[in-house]
Amino acid sequence: MKEKLNILNSEEVESLKEDYEVLTFPNDFDLVYENQIPSTGVALIKGQIELIKKSRPTQLIEDNCLMGIKQLLEEQPVRLGCRIKSNSQIVLLGKSEIFSLLKNKDSKLFNVLKSLKLEK
Repeated sequence: MKEKLNILNSEEVESLKEDYEVLTFPNDFDLVYENQIPSTGVALIKGQIELIKKSRPTQLIEDNCLMGIKQLLEEQPVRLGCRIKSNSQIVLLGKSEIFSLLKNKDSKLFNVLKSLKLEK
């Protein structure tokens, strides 16, 4: 089962790196579990995220993608768990950061966030 990804271009990634703290995880880390409502959205800057279904890896995602935003804002559970692999770099985006980006039409992430067709 493939998850639809929101791929970020190089300008969007650079904008995230300039405006937000990039976190590096030295070990594998389960960020969200299957059927859980995420507490943040995730932008994978560099590295890998493993998607998990019924305790089994189903898909490996690499570099430059945005995940969990729609589920976070609409308070919907994710279908797949999310495990950040060791030495991966991510930016965590809370609701307030996402709403701020959605209000700023000059933001490099405005179009990718608008394309999510958020209900709220």
